[in-house]
Amino acid sequence: MKVFNIEPNKCSGCHLCELVCSFKHYSTFSAEISNIRIESIEDKAFNMPVKCMQCEEAYCIKACVAGALYKDYMTGAVKIDQNKCIGCKACVMACPFGAVNIIRINDRLQISICDLCSGDPECVKVCRGKALTYIEEGKVNARKRSGTLNRIAESSEGGNFDG
Repeated sequence: MKVFNIEPNKCSGCHLCELVCSFKHYSTFSAEISNIRIESIEDKAFNMPVKCMQCEEAYCIKACVAGALYKDYMTGAVKIDQNKCIGCKACVMACPFGAVNIIRINDRLQISICDLCSGDPECVKVCRGKALTYIEEGKVNARKRSGTLNRIAESSEGGNFDG
């Protein structure tokens, strides 16, 4: 199965991911209705893409008293049946990442969560810095191991690594 991987150190804060997400789902360019949000600390030049992490044990689904949230087992994405949603916002409060959004569409408030674009995330396609990737689970750790190895090799300058 593929997982969504975020590397904040690569995010430039361009907001293209937000715009393509809103256009894909609602045919309009608007960061306010995007399922991915860029949170920034400007004085530190730090940008962090925030989106649904598709938790294995999804608190949002457990919190949904109406049964409107469910897991798509083909993609692993949390999905919403808007016809069942009663707008109680329990899912918003339950999400530890702040990734369940309340948006206004046609003068109606509704819950919105990343659905991974049915397994082909548009935000990943437009991310110029490659801060967003959608890759096989095993490759995430392989990338981390490779990065760690490179940092150790650079810091040891060919000498022994003591720990």
